[in-house]
Amino acid sequence: MNKNRFLSYRGKLVMLVLLVTFLLGGSTLVGAQPQITIRFQLHPDVYVSIPRSPNISLSVDKGEGANYYINDSITIRYKANRDGYVNLIDYLPDGTVNILVRNKFVRSGEEGRFTGRIYGPAGVERIVILFTPDEVSERDLDSFVQAPHQGSRIFGTRFATNRTHFQVLARIESTSLTIEPSDLTIDPGTSVILTATLKDGRGRPIQGEEIRWSANDGRLSTSRTTTDLQGRSRVTFYSPSQPGTVTVEASFSEGARWASSSTRTTIRIERQARYSSLEVTPSSFTINGGENIRLVATLKDENGRPVSGRTIYWEVSEGDLDKYSIPTDSSGKAIVYYYAPDVDETVDVKITAQFRGAGGLAPTSVEVWGTITPRVMAINSSLFYLDFASGAAKSNVDRLRYSGDIVFGFSLNDSYVLEMKPREAVEFEFNPGGLPQEGAIFLWIQGEPGGKAQVLVNGKRLETINVSRDAIAPGGEEEIVIPASALEEGSNRLRIEAGAGRNIRLQKVVVAF
Repeated sequence: MNKNRFLSYRGKLVMLVLLVTFLLGGSTLVGAQPQITIRFQLHPDVYVSIPRSPNISLSVDKGEGANYYINDSITIRYKANRDGYVNLIDYLPDGTVNILVRNKFVRSGEEGRFTGRIYGPAGVERIVILFTPDEVSERDLDSFVQAPHQGSRIFGTRFATNRTHFQVLARIESTSLTIEPSDLTIDPGTSVILTATLKDGRGRPIQGEEIRWSANDGRLSTSRTTTDLQGRSRVTFYSPSQPGTVTVEASFSEGARWASSSTRTTIRIERQARYSSLEVTPSSFTINGGENIRLVATLKDENGRPVSGRTIYWEVSEGDLDKYSIPTDSSGKAIVYYYAPDVDETVDVKITAQFRGAGGLAPTSVEVWGTITPRVMAINSSLFYLDFASGAAKSNVDRLRYSGDIVFGFSLNDSYVLEMKPREAVEFEFNPGGLPQEGAIFLWIQGEPGGKAQVLVNGKRLETINVSRDAIAPGGEEEIVIPASALEEGSNRLRIEAGAGRNIRLQKVVVAF
């Protein structure tokens, strides 16, 4: 070896600290004897050139070259064949040098021991023993630490050396790696944040370690992240534009202390069904047996926009519908007519409108409850009627005359009414036959607030009605008794006139005896 090369190690020596202590946490071997810690990197070629003298023996309890794990205990034994002084020098893999035994007197043939514990770092640790007949000065010891193979230059022939070494290993601890969410479904072209958590075998978070990420499709915001104080690290996954299944893997590579671990999450790329809503108007109703009502279902998406071209399916517990399935129009509406059966007593009916889901929209349904009542009166030869509900005047009366406009709305049945302005009227004749004793008039009528309707028979005012603001509804008719004194034998005339100041709306008139 080049002598100058070894002398250059002296220039690398950095004296950090000279400590005399019974416990030095930064050292590999900690024992009961004082230690002096300095810095010097012992080259392997220098180490193997250190003479092994028969005058001093040196060994470790597991034998030369053995493996010791960090935190293992170790015993170093030495014995000289004459009286003298021992200095025991420990060269650590990271360049730290510990003086484990300093100028300890030993007698010939007596075994000396140094017992301590391995604290790392991992690597090859080398022990050199120096035996001299007299105590060694600090200066000479410093020179020997830097050039243990050149003892003769420092001490002449009055010294002996020996050496041994062993391998320090880090005890690998198990780790666990998890990803949240571990299983999920997202839409194409969207993103999600994935969180990996690294913990040791006892469930404690591991900080400052690198996590590597990979995905078989889509894109990740980064391929490497570092765990934080909670052992977590995050990455953003951007899904591909087409449906499918993507596997994202997070992995931690084995290091000096930690075992490797990995985990995966499965991400399904699907167009998810979005919320939809379905409304039906009217949401409840009352209807006479034998009548019909118009039902309007409206389908909307989660943003409240109408959905067209989707089929609404209908079911009914009593009566009949004109259609049992119908697609929504451009305004999201599907219209059906319900026909109530004739009943002898009041019957409840349930009508269900259902959207079964399609085109990325979730299914939804709504129930409408109605009440079917018996007809107001039995139809017989003494019944006279006038009805505008169909959009035209239908009747079985004589000499019908009316003024006003037939308009749509103002009724729960979504039908037509005759709207009359003040002083406009409906007038017709009816002949019950013979000399009637008493009768009744039934009016399905509605008007503006404050509106009134005057009812006259044969020119005699029977009653002035305050019309309701509510919509015209089955079962909400006005009833007026016709006394016998107001009737004439043969033909009689009925007049319904709008009062001053407000419009009124008439859907149906029935005169019964």
